Amino acid sequence: MGKVQEHKRAAKARHQVDTTTQSSVKEDRFEVEGVVEACLPNTMFRVKIIDSQIPQLVGHTLLGSLVGKMRLFRIRVLPGDSVKGYVSKYDLGKCKITYRSTKTTPQSF
Repeated sequence: MGKVQEHKRAAKARHQVDTTTQSSVKEDRFEVEGVVEACLPNTMFRVKIIDSQIPQLVGHTLLGSLVGKMRLFRIRVLPGDSVKGYVSKYDLGKCKITYRSTKTTPQSF
């Protein structure tokens, strides 16, 4: 291998950063689990929080919306489904739904 190719490979290696550790630790979001109470237009839902990293959120009803692959592949979410998502620390009234559980949980409304 020539000097030019070796120089390019070394430069590329310096610019590559491992982002897996950075993306797994998000300081500005809190994981939540909840149950969908109602479906609203534009893939939005009323979500009652049943488990959260913040104890004050448990029992509250938030406005949730589908994000990521769920929106891309049009995953159907119905009232009564248990979902997982996250809440931004800047807006505690809204949540982003990232996962719909296939298990049905007993309703306690």
